[in-house]
Amino acid sequence: MNKVFLNKGLLALTLSAGLVLTGCGGSGGGGGGGSSAGAGEEPVTSSYSEVDGPLDAVQQPLSEQLLAPIVAGTAGTPLEVPVSCVSSFVVTDVLDILDSVLVNLDPDTLQSDPAALFTGSAAGFQAAVTELAADLPIVLASLAGESCSSDNSGGESSDPLAALAGTPLAPLADALAPVLAMANGGGSGEPPTPSVLLTMLSEAFSDGLQTILAQDPSGQISGAPVLGGLLTTLDTALSDLAATGVALESMDTDATSTALSVTLENLLNGLLIDVVPIGFIEEQAGQGTIISSQIKAGTAALAGLLGGNFGSLPGGGFENPVEDLFGPLSDTFLAGLQSALTDGLAGGGGGSNAVGFDALLEALAPLQALLSAGGSAGTGDGLTGTPLDILLTPLVTALDGGGACPLAGSPLDPLCSVATSLSDALAQDGDADLLGALQDLLGSLFGGLIPA
Repeated sequence: MNKVFLNKGLLALTLSAGLVLTGCGGSGGGGGGGSSAGAGEEPVTSSYSEVDGPLDAVQQPLSEQLLAPIVAGTAGTPLEVPVSCVSSFVVTDVLDILDSVLVNLDPDTLQSDPAALFTGSAAGFQAAVTELAADLPIVLASLAGESCSSDNSGGESSDPLAALAGTPLAPLADALAPVLAMANGGGSGEPPTPSVLLTMLSEAFSDGLQTILAQDPSGQISGAPVLGGLLTTLDTALSDLAATGVALESMDTDATSTALSVTLENLLNGLLIDVVPIGFIEEQAGQGTIISSQIKAGTAALAGLLGGNFGSLPGGGFENPVEDLFGPLSDTFLAGLQSALTDGLAGGGGGSNAVGFDALLEALAPLQALLSAGGSAGTGDGLTGTPLDILLTPLVTALDGGGACPLAGSPLDPLCSVATSLSDALAQDGDADLLGALQDLLGSLFGGLIPA
Protein backbone atom coordinates (compact mmCIF):
# COMPACT_ATOMS: atom_id res chain seq x y z
CA MET A 1 0.00 0.00 0.00
CA ASN A 2 1.20 3.48 -0.81
CA LYS A 3 0.34 5.23 2.43
CA VAL A 4 0.76 8.97 2.78
CA PHE A 5 1.47 9.93 6.37
CA LEU A 6 0.33 13.50 6.84
CA ASN A 7 -1.62 15.33 9.47
CA LYS A 8 -4.93 13.47 9.23
CA GLY A 9 -6.48 15.70 11.83
CA LEU A 10 -5.91 18.70 9.58
CA LEU A 11 -7.45 16.89 6.63
CA ALA A 12 -10.44 15.76 8.67
CA LEU A 13 -10.98 19.32 9.83
CA THR A 14 -10.82 20.54 6.24
CA LEU A 15 -13.24 17.85 5.10
CA SER A 16 -15.75 18.60 7.85
CA ALA A 17 -15.64 22.39 7.54
CA GLY A 18 -18.91 23.84 6.39
CA LEU A 19 -21.09 20.77 6.88
CA VAL A 20 -23.24 22.80 9.27
CA LEU A 21 -24.10 25.02 6.33
CA THR A 22 -25.61 22.17 4.40
CA GLY A 23 -29.11 22.31 3.10
CA CYS A 24 -30.64 22.39 -0.33
CA GLY A 25 -28.01 24.99 -1.15
CA GLY A 26 -24.84 22.92 -0.73
CA SER A 27 -22.19 24.65 -2.78
CA GLY A 28 -18.56 25.38 -3.08
CA GLY A 29 -15.75 23.63 -4.83
CA GLY A 30 -18.03 22.84 -7.75
CA GLY A 31 -20.32 20.93 -5.44
CA GLY A 32 -23.39 21.78 -7.39
CA GLY A 33 -25.77 24.68 -7.72
CA GLY A 34 -28.65 22.61 -9.01
CA SER A 35 -30.36 22.51 -5.65
CA SER A 36 -29.46 25.91 -4.32
CA ALA A 37 -31.79 27.59 -1.87
CA GLY A 38 -34.42 29.70 -3.50
CA ALA A 39 -34.24 27.73 -6.72
CA GLY A 40 -38.03 27.40 -6.79
CA GLU A 41 -39.17 24.45 -8.80
CA GLU A 42 -35.76 23.60 -10.22
CA PRO A 43 -34.91 19.92 -9.83
CA VAL A 44 -32.34 18.90 -7.28
CA THR A 45 -29.84 18.43 -10.09
CA SER A 46 -29.90 20.72 -13.09
CA SER A 47 -27.55 18.85 -15.37
CA TYR A 48 -25.72 15.56 -15.67
CA SER A 49 -22.65 17.02 -14.00
CA GLU A 50 -21.95 19.84 -11.58
CA VAL A 51 -18.30 18.99 -10.91
CA ASP A 52 -16.17 19.24 -14.02
CA GLY A 53 -14.06 16.10 -14.18
CA PRO A 54 -13.15 13.07 -16.26
CA LEU A 55 -16.35 11.20 -15.32
CA ASP A 56 -18.39 13.78 -17.24
CA ALA A 57 -17.74 11.45 -20.18
CA VAL A 58 -19.64 8.77 -18.26
CA GLN A 59 -22.36 11.01 -16.84
CA GLN A 60 -23.42 12.49 -20.16
CA PRO A 61 -24.24 9.24 -22.00
CA LEU A 62 -25.79 7.78 -18.86
CA SER A 63 -28.11 10.76 -18.62
CA GLU A 64 -28.79 11.43 -22.29
CA GLN A 65 -28.47 8.04 -24.01
CA LEU A 66 -29.53 5.55 -21.35
CA LEU A 67 -31.80 7.15 -18.77
CA ALA A 68 -33.57 9.83 -20.82
CA PRO A 69 -35.42 7.18 -22.91
CA ILE A 70 -36.49 5.40 -19.72
CA VAL A 71 -37.85 8.66 -18.32
CA ALA A 72 -39.60 9.32 -21.65
CA GLY A 73 -41.12 5.86 -21.53
CA THR A 74 -42.65 6.64 -18.12
CA ALA A 75 -43.99 10.07 -19.16
CA GLY A 76 -47.39 10.91 -17.74
CA THR A 77 -47.29 8.15 -15.13
CA PRO A 78 -46.48 8.20 -11.39
CA LEU A 79 -43.14 6.61 -12.27
CA GLU A 80 -41.88 9.56 -14.31
CA VAL A 81 -40.83 11.89 -11.48
CA PRO A 82 -39.13 9.33 -9.22
CA VAL A 83 -37.24 7.71 -12.10
CA SER A 84 -36.07 11.08 -13.33
CA CYS A 85 -35.24 12.33 -9.85
CA VAL A 86 -33.43 9.26 -8.54
CA SER A 87 -31.57 8.70 -11.80
CA SER A 88 -30.44 12.31 -11.88
CA PHE A 89 -29.35 12.07 -8.25
CA VAL A 90 -27.34 8.90 -8.84
CA VAL A 91 -25.71 10.09 -12.04
CA THR A 92 -24.95 13.61 -10.82
CA ASP A 93 -24.48 13.55 -7.05
CA VAL A 94 -22.82 10.15 -6.69
CA LEU A 95 -20.46 10.44 -9.66
CA ASP A 96 -19.66 14.07 -8.80
CA ILE A 97 -18.22 12.81 -5.51
CA LEU A 98 -15.85 10.60 -7.48
CA ASP A 99 -15.06 13.43 -9.88
CA SER A 100 -14.21 15.73 -6.98
CA VAL A 101 -11.25 13.41 -6.38
CA LEU A 102 -10.37 12.55 -9.97
CA VAL A 103 -10.28 16.18 -11.07
CA ASN A 104 -7.22 16.59 -8.83
CA LEU A 105 -5.49 13.45 -10.07
CA ASP A 106 -2.29 13.79 -12.05
CA PRO A 107 -1.00 10.26 -12.84
CA ASP A 108 2.38 11.68 -13.86
CA THR A 109 3.09 13.17 -10.44
CA LEU A 110 1.04 10.82 -8.25
CA GLN A 111 4.03 8.75 -7.16
CA SER A 112 6.28 11.71 -6.44
CA ASP A 113 3.64 13.84 -4.72
CA PRO A 114 0.67 11.70 -3.67
CA ALA A 115 -0.28 14.14 -0.92
CA ALA A 116 -1.49 16.60 -3.54
CA LEU A 117 -4.37 14.30 -4.48
CA PHE A 118 -5.78 14.29 -0.94
CA THR A 119 -5.19 17.88 0.04
CA GLY A 120 -6.43 19.13 -3.32
CA SER A 121 -9.58 17.02 -3.14
CA ALA A 122 -10.61 17.81 0.44
CA ALA A 123 -12.78 20.87 -0.19
CA GLY A 124 -14.44 19.53 -3.33
CA PHE A 125 -15.12 16.16 -1.73
CA GLN A 126 -16.70 17.82 1.31
CA ALA A 127 -18.90 20.00 -0.91
CA ALA A 128 -20.03 17.07 -3.06
CA VAL A 129 -20.89 14.96 0.00
CA THR A 130 -22.79 17.91 1.48
CA GLU A 131 -24.79 18.20 -1.74
CA LEU A 132 -25.63 14.50 -1.71
CA ALA A 133 -26.83 14.64 1.89
CA ALA A 134 -29.00 17.65 1.09
CA ASP A 135 -30.56 16.07 -2.00
CA LEU A 136 -31.15 12.56 -0.63
CA PRO A 137 -34.39 13.32 1.30
CA ILE A 138 -35.83 15.19 -1.69
CA VAL A 139 -35.11 12.20 -3.91
CA LEU A 140 -36.77 9.77 -1.50
CA ALA A 141 -39.80 12.07 -1.20
CA SER A 142 -40.21 11.85 -4.99
CA LEU A 143 -40.94 8.13 -4.55
CA ALA A 144 -43.98 9.15 -2.51
CA GLY A 145 -45.34 11.50 -5.14
CA GLU A 146 -43.56 14.72 -4.22
CA SER A 147 -41.96 16.91 -6.87
CA CYS A 148 -38.23 16.61 -7.41
CA SER A 149 -37.66 20.14 -6.23
CA SER A 150 -35.62 21.98 -3.67
CA ASP A 151 -38.62 24.15 -2.78
CA ASN A 152 -40.56 22.64 0.11
CA SER A 153 -42.26 25.85 1.16
CA GLY A 154 -45.60 24.82 -0.32
CA GLY A 155 -45.94 21.69 1.76
CA GLU A 156 -47.11 21.14 5.29
CA SER A 157 -43.61 20.34 6.48
CA SER A 158 -40.16 21.60 5.59
CA ASP A 159 -38.89 18.05 5.98
CA PRO A 160 -39.12 16.16 2.67
CA LEU A 161 -38.95 12.83 4.50
CA ALA A 162 -42.35 13.59 6.03
CA ALA A 163 -43.82 12.54 2.66
CA LEU A 164 -42.83 8.93 3.44
CA ALA A 165 -44.93 8.77 6.61
CA GLY A 166 -47.67 6.18 6.33
CA THR A 167 -46.09 4.54 3.28
CA PRO A 168 -44.08 1.31 3.09
CA LEU A 169 -40.99 3.53 2.75
CA ALA A 170 -41.46 5.08 6.20
CA PRO A 171 -38.62 2.99 7.73
CA LEU A 172 -36.18 4.82 5.44
CA ALA A 173 -37.30 8.16 6.82
CA ASP A 174 -37.11 6.91 10.40
CA ALA A 175 -33.59 5.58 9.93
CA LEU A 176 -32.19 8.55 8.01
CA ALA A 177 -33.78 11.42 9.96
CA PRO A 178 -31.32 11.53 12.89
CA VAL A 179 -28.32 11.24 10.57
CA LEU A 180 -29.50 14.05 8.32
CA ALA A 181 -30.29 16.19 11.36
CA MET A 182 -26.74 15.69 12.58
CA ALA A 183 -25.37 16.59 9.15
CA ASN A 184 -27.37 19.80 9.27
CA GLY A 185 -25.89 20.84 12.60
CA GLY A 186 -28.49 19.32 14.88
CA GLY A 187 -27.54 17.70 18.14
CA SER A 188 -24.42 18.41 20.11
CA GLY A 189 -20.80 18.44 19.13
CA GLU A 190 -19.08 18.89 15.78
CA PRO A 191 -20.75 17.63 12.61
CA PRO A 192 -19.32 14.38 11.25
CA THR A 193 -16.54 14.34 8.70
CA PRO A 194 -17.63 13.37 5.17
CA SER A 195 -16.36 9.82 5.53
CA VAL A 196 -18.22 9.39 8.83
CA LEU A 197 -21.35 11.00 7.38
CA LEU A 198 -21.30 8.69 4.35
CA THR A 199 -20.88 5.68 6.61
CA MET A 200 -23.80 6.76 8.79
CA LEU A 201 -26.00 7.43 5.76
CA SER A 202 -25.14 4.04 4.30
CA GLU A 203 -25.85 2.17 7.51
CA ALA A 204 -29.13 4.03 8.08
CA PHE A 205 -30.30 3.51 4.50
CA SER A 206 -29.45 -0.21 4.62
CA ASP A 207 -31.23 -0.63 7.96
CA GLY A 208 -34.32 1.15 6.66
CA LEU A 209 -34.33 -0.81 3.42
CA GLN A 210 -33.99 -4.15 5.22
CA THR A 211 -36.96 -3.23 7.41
CA ILE A 212 -38.98 -2.42 4.28
CA LEU A 213 -38.10 -5.73 2.66
CA ALA A 214 -38.91 -7.64 5.83
CA GLN A 215 -42.35 -6.02 5.84
CA ASP A 216 -42.84 -6.89 2.17
CA PRO A 217 -42.74 -10.72 2.07
CA SER A 218 -44.57 -10.80 -1.27
CA GLY A 219 -41.72 -8.89 -2.90
CA GLN A 220 -44.01 -6.25 -4.33
CA ILE A 221 -41.37 -3.57 -3.79
CA SER A 222 -38.08 -5.42 -4.17
CA GLY A 223 -39.34 -7.35 -7.20
CA ALA A 224 -40.90 -4.38 -8.99
CA PRO A 225 -39.12 -3.51 -12.24
CA VAL A 226 -37.28 -0.18 -12.16
CA LEU A 227 -38.34 0.65 -8.56
CA GLY A 228 -36.54 -2.32 -6.99
CA GLY A 229 -33.46 -1.43 -9.01
CA LEU A 230 -33.57 2.20 -7.92
CA LEU A 231 -33.60 1.26 -4.23
CA THR A 232 -30.85 -1.36 -4.42
CA THR A 233 -28.69 0.90 -6.59
CA LEU A 234 -29.00 3.68 -4.02
CA ASP A 235 -28.16 1.27 -1.21
CA THR A 236 -25.05 -0.04 -2.95
CA ALA A 237 -23.92 3.42 -4.02
CA LEU A 238 -24.04 4.78 -0.45
CA SER A 239 -22.11 1.76 0.83
CA ASP A 240 -19.45 2.16 -1.84
CA LEU A 241 -19.17 5.89 -1.23
CA ALA A 242 -18.63 5.22 2.47
CA ALA A 243 -15.67 2.98 1.61
CA THR A 244 -14.38 5.67 -0.75
CA GLY A 245 -14.56 8.29 1.99
CA VAL A 246 -12.66 6.10 4.44
CA ALA A 247 -9.94 5.40 1.86
CA LEU A 248 -9.61 9.07 0.97
CA GLU A 249 -9.47 10.24 4.57
CA SER A 250 -6.86 7.54 5.27
CA MET A 251 -4.73 9.00 2.46
CA ASP A 252 -4.20 5.59 0.91
CA THR A 253 -3.84 5.87 -2.85
CA ASP A 254 -4.26 2.14 -3.52
CA ALA A 255 -7.42 1.92 -1.41
CA THR A 256 -8.79 5.13 -2.92
CA SER A 257 -8.17 3.87 -6.43
CA THR A 258 -9.90 0.57 -5.67
CA ALA A 259 -12.84 2.23 -3.93
CA LEU A 260 -13.44 4.62 -6.83
CA SER A 261 -13.28 1.74 -9.29
CA VAL A 262 -15.70 -0.45 -7.31
CA THR A 263 -18.13 2.45 -6.83
CA LEU A 264 -18.19 3.22 -10.55
CA GLU A 265 -18.55 -0.45 -11.55
CA ASN A 266 -21.40 -1.17 -9.14
CA LEU A 267 -23.18 2.04 -10.04
CA LEU A 268 -23.04 1.30 -13.77
CA ASN A 269 -24.27 -2.26 -13.26
CA GLY A 270 -27.11 -1.02 -11.07
CA LEU A 271 -28.24 1.55 -13.60
CA LEU A 272 -27.75 -0.54 -16.76
CA ILE A 273 -29.11 -3.84 -15.46
CA ASP A 274 -31.49 -3.05 -12.60
CA VAL A 275 -32.88 0.44 -13.24
CA VAL A 276 -32.96 -0.22 -16.98
CA PRO A 277 -34.77 -3.50 -16.29
CA ILE A 278 -32.58 -5.83 -18.31
CA GLY A 279 -31.98 -8.06 -15.29
CA PHE A 280 -35.71 -8.24 -14.59
CA ILE A 281 -36.41 -9.29 -18.18
CA GLU A 282 -33.71 -11.97 -18.03
CA GLU A 283 -35.07 -13.29 -14.74
CA GLN A 284 -38.57 -13.57 -16.14
CA ALA A 285 -37.29 -15.29 -19.29
CA GLY A 286 -35.42 -17.86 -17.20
CA GLN A 287 -32.70 -18.27 -19.81
CA GLY A 288 -29.69 -16.96 -17.91
CA THR A 289 -27.76 -13.71 -17.85
CA ILE A 290 -27.36 -13.57 -21.60
CA ILE A 291 -27.13 -9.77 -21.77
CA SER A 292 -26.29 -8.63 -18.24
CA SER A 293 -23.17 -10.80 -18.12
CA GLN A 294 -21.84 -8.98 -21.16
CA ILE A 295 -22.73 -5.60 -19.66
CA LYS A 296 -20.87 -6.54 -16.48
CA ALA A 297 -17.79 -7.43 -18.51
CA GLY A 298 -17.94 -4.02 -20.19
CA THR A 299 -18.43 -2.07 -16.97
CA ALA A 300 -15.60 -3.98 -15.29
CA ALA A 301 -13.27 -3.01 -18.12
CA LEU A 302 -14.34 0.64 -17.90
CA ALA A 303 -14.12 0.83 -14.10
CA GLY A 304 -10.80 -0.99 -14.20
CA LEU A 305 -9.26 2.15 -15.68
CA LEU A 306 -9.50 3.64 -12.19
CA GLY A 307 -7.98 0.63 -10.42
CA GLY A 308 -4.39 -0.38 -9.91
CA ASN A 309 -3.36 2.80 -8.14
CA PHE A 310 -4.75 4.78 -11.09
CA GLY A 311 -2.09 3.27 -13.32
CA SER A 312 -4.51 2.52 -16.17
CA LEU A 313 -6.24 5.90 -16.34
CA PRO A 314 -6.07 6.98 -20.00
CA GLY A 315 -4.53 10.35 -20.73
CA GLY A 316 -7.36 11.21 -23.09
CA GLY A 317 -10.10 10.42 -20.59
CA PHE A 318 -12.90 7.86 -20.81
CA GLU A 319 -14.48 8.80 -24.12
CA ASN A 320 -13.66 5.75 -26.24
CA PRO A 321 -14.34 3.03 -23.62
CA VAL A 322 -17.57 4.78 -22.67
CA GLU A 323 -18.82 4.89 -26.23
CA ASP A 324 -17.93 1.22 -26.74
CA LEU A 325 -20.22 0.32 -23.84
CA PHE A 326 -23.04 2.86 -24.04
CA GLY A 327 -23.34 3.25 -27.79
CA PRO A 328 -24.54 -0.30 -28.53
CA LEU A 329 -26.86 -0.29 -25.52
CA SER A 330 -28.58 2.95 -26.42
CA ASP A 331 -28.72 2.31 -30.16
CA THR A 332 -29.82 -1.31 -29.98
CA PHE A 333 -31.94 -2.06 -26.94
CA LEU A 334 -33.64 1.09 -25.73
CA ALA A 335 -36.11 1.63 -28.57
CA GLY A 336 -37.84 -1.68 -27.89
CA LEU A 337 -37.55 -1.24 -24.15
CA GLN A 338 -38.96 2.28 -24.27
CA SER A 339 -41.91 0.99 -26.27
CA ALA A 340 -42.45 -1.75 -23.71
CA LEU A 341 -42.37 0.76 -20.87
CA THR A 342 -44.88 3.00 -22.60
CA ASP A 343 -47.20 0.10 -23.39
CA GLY A 344 -46.86 -1.49 -19.98
CA LEU A 345 -47.46 1.68 -18.02
CA ALA A 346 -50.40 2.78 -20.16
CA GLY A 347 -52.89 0.86 -18.03
CA GLY A 348 -51.57 1.96 -14.68
CA GLY A 349 -53.73 4.02 -12.37
CA GLY A 350 -56.66 4.34 -14.72
CA GLY A 351 -59.71 5.46 -12.77
CA SER A 352 -57.96 4.98 -9.46
CA ASN A 353 -57.79 7.38 -6.54
CA ALA A 354 -54.39 6.11 -5.48
CA VAL A 355 -51.82 8.79 -4.70
CA GLY A 356 -48.19 8.92 -3.66
CA PHE A 357 -46.39 5.64 -3.24
CA ASP A 358 -49.58 3.61 -3.78
CA ALA A 359 -49.96 5.23 -7.19
CA LEU A 360 -46.38 4.29 -7.99
CA LEU A 361 -46.97 0.63 -7.16
CA GLU A 362 -50.25 0.65 -9.10
CA ALA A 363 -48.55 2.04 -12.19
CA LEU A 364 -45.86 -0.64 -11.99
CA ALA A 365 -48.33 -3.54 -11.98
CA PRO A 366 -49.12 -3.54 -15.73
CA LEU A 367 -45.46 -2.96 -16.54
CA GLN A 368 -44.48 -5.97 -14.47
CA ALA A 369 -47.15 -8.04 -16.23
CA LEU A 370 -45.89 -7.03 -19.66
CA LEU A 371 -42.20 -7.59 -18.93
CA SER A 372 -43.04 -10.95 -17.34
CA ALA A 373 -45.04 -12.18 -20.32
CA GLY A 374 -43.86 -13.86 -23.49
CA GLY A 375 -43.79 -12.15 -26.85
CA SER A 376 -42.16 -8.91 -27.85
CA ALA A 377 -44.24 -6.09 -26.40
CA GLY A 378 -47.09 -6.20 -28.82
CA THR A 379 -45.19 -7.16 -31.97
CA GLY A 380 -46.49 -10.69 -32.41
CA ASP A 381 -45.42 -13.98 -30.94
CA GLY A 382 -41.79 -12.94 -30.71
CA LEU A 383 -38.57 -14.73 -31.52
CA THR A 384 -38.31 -16.96 -28.47
CA GLY A 385 -41.64 -16.45 -26.79
CA THR A 386 -39.93 -15.02 -23.71
CA PRO A 387 -39.45 -11.44 -22.44
CA LEU A 388 -35.93 -11.57 -23.92
CA ASP A 389 -37.57 -10.76 -27.25
CA ILE A 390 -37.79 -7.12 -26.16
CA LEU A 391 -33.99 -7.03 -26.15
CA LEU A 392 -33.10 -9.55 -28.87
CA THR A 393 -35.55 -8.47 -31.59
CA PRO A 394 -33.62 -5.29 -32.53
CA LEU A 395 -30.46 -7.35 -33.07
CA VAL A 396 -32.15 -9.91 -35.29
CA THR A 397 -34.00 -7.20 -37.19
CA ALA A 398 -30.74 -5.43 -37.98
CA LEU A 399 -29.15 -8.65 -39.23
CA ASP A 400 -32.19 -9.61 -41.29
CA GLY A 401 -31.95 -6.23 -42.98
CA GLY A 402 -28.50 -7.11 -44.25
CA GLY A 403 -26.66 -4.89 -41.82
CA ALA A 404 -23.71 -5.69 -39.64
CA CYS A 405 -24.28 -6.64 -36.05
CA PRO A 406 -24.66 -3.33 -34.17
CA LEU A 407 -22.73 -4.77 -31.21
CA ALA A 408 -19.69 -5.88 -33.21
CA GLY A 409 -16.43 -4.73 -31.66
CA SER A 410 -18.11 -3.65 -28.42
CA PRO A 411 -18.09 -5.35 -25.01
CA LEU A 412 -21.44 -6.87 -26.05
CA ASP A 413 -19.94 -8.52 -29.13
CA PRO A 414 -20.68 -12.11 -27.92
CA LEU A 415 -24.38 -11.38 -28.37
CA CYS A 416 -23.81 -11.11 -32.12
CA SER A 417 -23.44 -14.89 -32.34
CA VAL A 418 -26.75 -15.29 -30.52
CA ALA A 419 -28.57 -12.93 -32.84
CA THR A 420 -26.94 -14.43 -35.94
CA SER A 421 -27.99 -17.93 -34.98
CA LEU A 422 -31.55 -16.82 -34.27
CA SER A 423 -31.65 -14.95 -37.56
CA ASP A 424 -30.36 -18.00 -39.45
CA ALA A 425 -32.93 -20.20 -37.77
CA LEU A 426 -35.67 -17.81 -38.82
CA ALA A 427 -34.44 -17.79 -42.41
CA GLN A 428 -34.31 -21.58 -42.62
CA ASP A 429 -37.56 -22.34 -40.88
CA GLY A 430 -40.04 -19.81 -39.59
CA ASP A 431 -41.38 -22.44 -37.20
CA ALA A 432 -37.97 -23.34 -35.77
CA ASP A 433 -37.60 -23.86 -32.04
CA LEU A 434 -35.87 -20.54 -31.44
CA LEU A 435 -36.04 -20.90 -27.68
CA GLY A 436 -34.25 -24.23 -28.00
CA ALA A 437 -31.64 -22.60 -30.21
CA LEU A 438 -31.21 -19.87 -27.62
CA GLN A 439 -30.73 -22.42 -24.86
CA ASP A 440 -28.05 -24.16 -26.93
CA LEU A 441 -26.25 -20.88 -27.50
CA LEU A 442 -26.42 -19.98 -23.83
CA GLY A 443 -25.00 -23.38 -22.98
CA SER A 444 -22.02 -22.75 -25.21
CA LEU A 445 -21.51 -19.20 -23.95
CA PHE A 446 -21.64 -20.09 -20.27
CA GLY A 447 -20.02 -23.50 -20.25
CA GLY A 448 -23.19 -25.57 -20.16
CA LEU A 449 -24.01 -24.42 -16.64
CA ILE A 450 -27.54 -23.30 -17.52
CA PRO A 451 -30.08 -26.13 -17.19
CA ALA A 452 -32.21 -26.93 -20.20
